Amino acid sequence: MQIDNKRKEEYRGTLKDLLKISSPSGKERVMTEHIIPLVKPYAEDVSYDNYGNLIVNVGGEGKKLMLCAHVDELGYWIRTITDDGFLIPANVRVPDKCVEARQVVVNGKIPGIVGTKAAHLQTPEERRQLLGPNEIFIDIGVSSREEAEKLGVRTGSYASHVNNYMEMADSDLVCCRAVDNRAGCAALIELLKHIDKSRLSCQLYIVFTLQEEVGLRGAAAAVNYLCPDMMIAVDTVPCADTPGMNWRRDLPIQLGHGVVCSISEGAGPMNFIHPDMEKKIFDLKDKYDIPLQPASICGFSASTDALAGSIQGRGVAAATLTIPRRYSHSPVELMHLNDAMAMMELLEHFVTE
Repeated sequence: MQIDNKRKEEYRGTLKDLLKISSPSGKERVMTEHIIPLVKPYAEDVSYDNYGNLIVNVGGEGKKLMLCAHVDELGYWIRTITDDGFLIPANVRVPDKCVEARQVVVNGKIPGIVGTKAAHLQTPEERRQLLGPNEIFIDIGVSSREEAEKLGVRTGSYASHVNNYMEMADSDLVCCRAVDNRAGCAALIELLKHIDKSRLSCQLYIVFTLQEEVGLRGAAAAVNYLCPDMMIAVDTVPCADTPGMNWRRDLPIQLGHGVVCSISEGAGPMNFIHPDMEKKIFDLKDKYDIPLQPASICGFSASTDALAGSIQGRGVAAATLTIPRRYSHSPVELMHLNDAMAMMELLEHFVTE
């Protein structure tokens, strides 16, 4: 596979643009409204379903294929405001280790800090403990509830970690919060820009789904709305190629080694790739020499929209394609741009052959 550096830089630009947006689960509309003008020039139609998923009708004839990527990220919902202006949030899937002493942005624009007791004042026991769910507070630098409300903060406001985009010494390695799943959203936006619609082999819909992080809810609604014959969940996936992990045994996925195709996924409810989708994906991988990493992720809590979507309606032939990421569900998720390029090439061939 030859990397098109111009397209890679276009992808980088779209990714950086999406990473600026704060959209925790339940507050995705700000992201979908941002995406609409990016996709509208290349679509037959752009609309919302009843649940709030953004549906992009690309065109084409034949069987109906839904490519989907979730737009929500981990974050916080504001439950209450104290009399002295501190925000008391509910944690929306942020790992406990990644909560304390972090910079956040409230309502997408107000700087804040998840507070922590001064280290000098902590007991040795407190230094070893994580904040409990009822001990979390956000400091936005005001001294009263009234000041917070004047800034637009209220019950139901939201917060996420700040946009901390960073490129490594190898600039193809990029780090930021919410790489999961801005990386997948950017891939579908860039794919849409370059598809030759006259060559489509299916009716193609691209869907930006809601609330994946809290139960794969948007995908289930979107499948029931569209009734596709096939779907591919486009997401990111943990990789274990770091110290302290036996990646060859437990999770043989590496950064920079290509797109990942999940043969199986999930812990508890499990999902398995449809045999027809598996054959087509691997035939295309061989035909075009696309770097691809097959992965069986059964036993890990790493499910995607395919798990919920595949069993809706009449049932859907489903597959999952993902971009590897290190440091999953942390504010420092790390990805390799070439893995996204491999995903986009595979998807482009999938929808036109």
